[in-house]
Amino acid sequence: MARQKDTGWAWVCVLGSFYIHFIVFGLMQSFGVIYVELLDQFKSSRGETAWIGSLLSGLLLLLGPLDVIVLGLLGTRVTAVLGAVLACVGCSISFLANSLLFLYLSYGVLQGLGFSLLFVSATVIVNQYFDKRRSLANALGSLGGGVGTLVLPPLLQLMMSVYTWRGAFLITGGLVLNCAVFGALFRPFYTRQELRDMKTESRTSDGDKQETRKSCSAAAFCIKVKSILSTFTNIRYTIFVVGSVVGALAYFIPFNHLPDLANGLNIPEKKSTWLISTIGISSMVGRLLFARISDIPCVVVVVVSNVDGLLCVFWDILRFSCVWMYLQAVAVADTIGVNKLSEGFGYLICFQGIVVFLGSPMAGWLYDLTGNYGMTFYVAGGLFILGGAIILLYDVTRTCFRSEHSDSYSPNTVGENVYDNPAVVSEEGL
Repeated sequence: MARQKDTGWAWVCVLGSFYIHFIVFGLMQSFGVIYVELLDQFKSSRGETAWIGSLLSGLLLLLGPLDVIVLGLLGTRVTAVLGAVLACVGCSISFLANSLLFLYLSYGVLQGLGFSLLFVSATVIVNQYFDKRRSLANALGSLGGGVGTLVLPPLLQLMMSVYTWRGAFLITGGLVLNCAVFGALFRPFYTRQELRDMKTESRTSDGDKQETRKSCSAAAFCIKVKSILSTFTNIRYTIFVVGSVVGALAYFIPFNHLPDLANGLNIPEKKSTWLISTIGISSMVGRLLFARISDIPCVVVVVVSNVDGLLCVFWDILRFSCVWMYLQAVAVADTIGVNKLSEGFGYLICFQGIVVFLGSPMAGWLYDLTGNYGMTFYVAGGLFILGGAIILLYDVTRTCFRSEHSDSYSPNTVGENVYDNPAVVSEEGL
C-alpha cells in the first residue's frame, strides 16, 4: 500500500531528526569548549587531547556500514533508541574519567557509536518520507545541528563553571538520553507486513534463479559484493565521495580548536565560546537558504552541496560548513536513488570517518610544530576548497558533455521505491 510523502507523519519525523541533530552535532561541534578544560586538567599535548573529539566525530562517520546492517535488522526507530542509550552511557560515565584513555573509550568510542546510530537513523527516515521537499526537510531536520552549535557552547561553559567538567558530562548525558524519546517518533514508512509482502514479491519476480542464489552462501556473498561494486561504478557518486572525503579531513578542525585559538589571543572564555555559536547562526541561515535553492528542479544538488568548499576562501567572514554536511544525504539520494540511500550514505560517511580521525590531531600537531594556529586554519580552508573544486569541476565537465541530452536528465527526480529496511531491496534495484 503506497503512502503519501511530504505530508502528515513525515513532519513528525523531521521534529525527531531536529532534536537528534541538536544533540549530536551540537555536542560534537562544542567539543572545543571542553577541549580547553581538558588541556588544563590532564596537562597533555594538544595532539593527544584532540583524539577525544576526533574519536567521537570519526566514529560517527566511520561506523556507517555497521549502522546500515543494524538498520536492516532493527529498523530506524529501534536503532535510534539504541543509539541514544549507548551515547547516554558513554557521556555519563565520562564523569568518572581519571585519564585521557578513559575518555577515549567513554566519550570518544562509546558515545561515538551511539551518535553514529542516531545520525544515520535520523538521516534515513527523513529521506524515506520526503520526495519533492526532500532538501527542505533535510534542512529543517539538520537545522537542529545549527541550533545546537549556537546554544550548547555557552551552556557547556556555564555548566563547567558551576559543576566542573565532570558535572557537565553527567548533565549532558541526560540531554542525550532524550534522543530516545524523539527517536521513538521514527515510525517505519512501511509496516512489517508490507515489508514481508515486498520481499515475497521480489523473490517471486526473480524466480528460480533467485532461489538458487539464496541457497548458496557463497553466491549470497557475491551478490553483496556486486551490490557494493555497482554503487561505485556510478562515477558521479564516486567523485562525490572523493571530494567529500577531502573536505571531511578539515570539517571539525575549527570547532575543536577555535576556542583554544581565542584563548591564545587573550579573549576571555565567556566570549570565546560565542565564536562557535556564531558558526551555528551562519549554518542555520545557510541551511534554509540552500535548501530552498536545492529544491528547485533545475539545480544540481551535488554541486550546491560543495559550494561550501569554495566559500571557505572567506573563512573569517562566512562559515556555511553545515550546508555541506546536511546536503550530502540529499546528493546521494539524487545520485544513486533513494532505494540505495542507506547503503550509499553509509559508504560515504565511512570513508569520511577514516580521515576525520586525523583532522583534529593533525591540527594539534601543526600547532605543536609551529607554535600558532595560522598554518592549521590555512590548511583546513585549503582542504575544503580542494574537496569542493573536485566535485564542481567534474559536474561542470559532465554537464558540458551531456548538454545535448539534457532533456533526458533531471537531477532532482528519483523514482525508486523507498524501504524502511535496507535489506529489503531486490537485486534489480541494486
